[in-house]
Amino acid sequence: MARIWVSGSIIVTAIAALKTYIVLTIALPGVSMDFATVSGMFALFFGFTAAVAYISFKQLSSYMDWQRKEKLAPGAGEPAAKETVILRYASDWGLSQAEADVAIFVVKGFSNSEIAEMRGSAIATVKSQLSRIYQKSGLETRYQLIGFVTDEVCGMAHEPKVTKVQVMTRKVLPLVGRSQSAG
Repeated sequence: MARIWVSGSIIVTAIAALKTYIVLTIALPGVSMDFATVSGMFALFFGFTAAVAYISFKQLSSYMDWQRKEKLAPGAGEPAAKETVILRYASDWGLSQAEADVAIFVVKGFSNSEIAEMRGSAIATVKSQLSRIYQKSGLETRYQLIGFVTDEVCGMAHEPKVTKVQVMTRKVLPLVGRSQSAG
């Protein structure tokens, strides 16, 4: 944290010095540049720049805290569903879209062969994707993945601001080999 304050102070000082130089040489070229004028202008610009930097820092910190809390607790319109949990953690775990899709199918209870059929891929591909999902998530088995997602859904369901919204699986998962009327 000290490094941030030192870096910020150096940057604010440099910007204030640059502003002072620009104003005194470009905007006020005929004004006498005695020590009092230069130091007064520098102090003025330093104060303004420091205030802007502080307000910006506080706003950024507040926004980052809000984003972190929003990620941990669902928004008012976000459903307590398995898809929501997988999609929320997919970026943290570094899952590709295909891996996220496979994870969603797994937590919905589909077997590897059923997943392969629905996705139009080989069973070996699904097994390989599952292996990468376990490695990236830190979970070891499909049962741990299912348990983790179930616990998260239960936690989301107990949040007071959650409203029940039906998730349309057809919109979340591209299915191959199923009729268009299934959803």
